[in-house]
Amino acid sequence: MDNIVIQNELIFSLIIMIALSILFIYVGSKVKKADPTKRPTGIVLVAETLVKIVYDYMQSIMPKKFEKGYYPYFAMLFIYLIAANLSGLIGFDTPTSNYSITLAITLITFTLIQWNAIKTKGVGTYVWNTVWPPTNLLSVVSPLISLSMRLFGNVLSGTILMALVYAFTAWLSNFLLPVNFLGPILTPWLHMYFDVFAGCIQTLVFVTLSSILIAMEAAQD
Repeated sequence: MDNIVIQNELIFSLIIMIALSILFIYVGSKVKKADPTKRPTGIVLVAETLVKIVYDYMQSIMPKKFEKGYYPYFAMLFIYLIAANLSGLIGFDTPTSNYSITLAITLITFTLIQWNAIKTKGVGTYVWNTVWPPTNLLSVVSPLISLSMRLFGNVLSGTILMALVYAFTAWLSNFLLPVNFLGPILTPWLHMYFDVFAGCIQTLVFVTLSSILIAMEAAQD
C-alpha cells in the first residue's frame, strides 16, 4: 500500500485558517465590548474599516439582495486568499500554488453559480440548457477550469520564477562566498511584485469574477 503524502501547501493552508480563526474570535470579542457611542480605535477601527471597504466593493458588483447570503462569504474568501498569497513572504509554501486548493475554493463558487442558475431557470430548464446542445456543457464547466487555473497558474509561476532567481543569485554568489548574499540584495523588489502586487491582484480578480458570475446567473431571479 502506498504511503499517504500530505503536501506542505495543505499544512500551511490549515495553519493560515487556524490563525485567521483565532484572529477573528479575538477581534469579535473586542467589537462586542466596544462602546458604540464612542469613536472606534485600535483593532476595532481596523476591522470596521476593512469590513466597510469590502462591503462597499461587493455592493458595487452584486445587488443588495445578495448582502446577507454572499457578502460575508466573499469577505472571508478575500481575507483567506490575501493571507495565502502573501504567506510565501514568511517562508510558507504558498497554498494557492497547489491546484487542489484552488480547485476546492473554485468548487464552492462553481456550486453557487449552478445553484443560482437552478433557482432562476428551474430544474428542468437548467438541465435541458446544460445538455442541449452538447456544447453548452463546456460553457457550464468553463468557470470551474478558468477560475481555478488562473489563480493557480499565476501564483505558481511567481513561485517558480523566484526559485530560479534565488538559484541564479546563489550561483553568482558562489564565485565569491559560499553564501547566497546576492539573493537578499536583488530579490526584495521582485518579491514586491510577484508576492505582494500579483498576490493582491489575483485575489481581487478571483473574488470579482466569482461574484459577477453568481450575480449574472441570478439576474432574472
